[in-house]
Amino acid sequence: MSHIRLGEILLGDAAIVRQELDYAIALQAASGHGEKIGAVLMDQGLIGHDHLARSLAKQAGWECYFGQYIADQEAIQKVGLLFLKEHCVFPLKNREGQFFVFPDGDNTKATDLLMAFFGRDIRFYIGVENDIRNAIVLLDRQANAASVDPLTDIKSLLEESAVRGATDIHIEPSETSVNIRFRIDGVLHFHRAYPRAELSRIVNMAFNRAGISAGDFMRFHDARFEEECIGRKLDIRLSHLPSANGSSLVLRVLDKSRSAVPLMALGYSSGHQRQLAEAVKHPHGLILFTGPTGCGKTTSLYSLLGELKGLSVKVVTAEDPVEILMPLVTQVPVDLKKEHDFHHITRALLRHDPDIVLIGEIRDEKTAKEAVRAAITGHRVLATLHTNDILSAILRLHDLGIDHAQISHALTCIAAQRLVRKLCPECKKYSGSLNEYTHCKEGCAFCLGGYKGRTVAAEVMCIDDEMRSLIEQGLIQEVAAKYKIRPGRLTMQDDARRLVREGVVSNEEIVRVFG
Repeated sequence: MSHIRLGEILLGDAAIVRQELDYAIALQAASGHGEKIGAVLMDQGLIGHDHLARSLAKQAGWECYFGQYIADQEAIQKVGLLFLKEHCVFPLKNREGQFFVFPDGDNTKATDLLMAFFGRDIRFYIGVENDIRNAIVLLDRQANAASVDPLTDIKSLLEESAVRGATDIHIEPSETSVNIRFRIDGVLHFHRAYPRAELSRIVNMAFNRAGISAGDFMRFHDARFEEECIGRKLDIRLSHLPSANGSSLVLRVLDKSRSAVPLMALGYSSGHQRQLAEAVKHPHGLILFTGPTGCGKTTSLYSLLGELKGLSVKVVTAEDPVEILMPLVTQVPVDLKKEHDFHHITRALLRHDPDIVLIGEIRDEKTAKEAVRAAITGHRVLATLHTNDILSAILRLHDLGIDHAQISHALTCIAAQRLVRKLCPECKKYSGSLNEYTHCKEGCAFCLGGYKGRTVAAEVMCIDDEMRSLIEQGLIQEVAAKYKIRPGRLTMQDDARRLVREGVVSNEEIVRVFG
């Protein structure tokens, strides 16, 4: 193990600057909990999981591992699943020898035991801690699959959904069973079925967590509760419908402990990243992310904000709900019971001396006017808007009561996007006749039906002086015509075709999303 301090390694790699390290050291001392400096830096959003893993690997003198977590079952039988859980270590299947992945290089007790057991030819890697823990949880679930019937509590269902990356849990009654489906990568997948007699018990367990009276099955309910599962803070939104077959539930799962993902990791092309980078250089103005529900607008908003926030920038947000807790950002949740709606929160935020204002969604005239006023009066404003394409965003703002002159002065950039499922890198197939990759319908151990994860197909339009003049005159069709012939323009469909050429997505998926 190297004696070089982790902070110095991060400084040497230009992952952080001295001011950020000093800030993290001050927080570390103030907390008094003995938290490691890498964890403090990551908690504050100053480095990402990958940065931390690479620096810890350099400190330990090991290599980094960012691949698939394929378990070596023989190694598990020898050391036992309990050992893996206690030491947070994952045995990788590899024909060349015994490979183990740790979250850091400090666990000398575990490494010594493994070397004594397997010999000194084994190799150790550093991986992302969350990835290792998820992989171990899945191993544990698989080992105990026969013991989870009937459903013991809602938490176990939430844990299962979390490790599988589900965004929604559907609990649906039929005449003979209670069916559980998970929405993963935007598509529903059957998980399992329980006897019909279990319905009221399952629903009442969810009602109890959400503070709804037991047995109140004949009314519509919308509620929220929090749960901590496998080290994650989950915000759960519950929707209940009294269907013809009985209570139908949907639990939307928001992982509040996840961190913002860089735009590049989301799938934004290098050209679109450059456009957004130019847009945020403006000291003020409105940047909009548009698209239908579930297209990842808020995630992209967080990604951009993650690149803008810092020790010298005051960031305030209005969100419904707060989906990702971000350090160095003052986040205010919408609470209609207290009359804390987007409009009132945004107005209050502007008195809080912000440099950047984030508005989770522009839904009404009052919020639109506050957003535009903030952009015109010297603030950078990031927001989402429900429209299908870029130019519709301008029309929508006008429909919300903003005159064309104000729109022209406020707008800096508009991005539109859709989410498309990525082909599983382990089992995707190349079709010579089509000259493209397609999915394996059977899938493999690491995917669902040949797909794993999602990426963004996007379009970005920065507002130049010519467009600004046309918008001010209300000549939106002329704006569309000018934009259509803009050199280097890349539409969402063009971006999607790029992803097909690169073998990231299938043409079938593009047809499914875009028609």
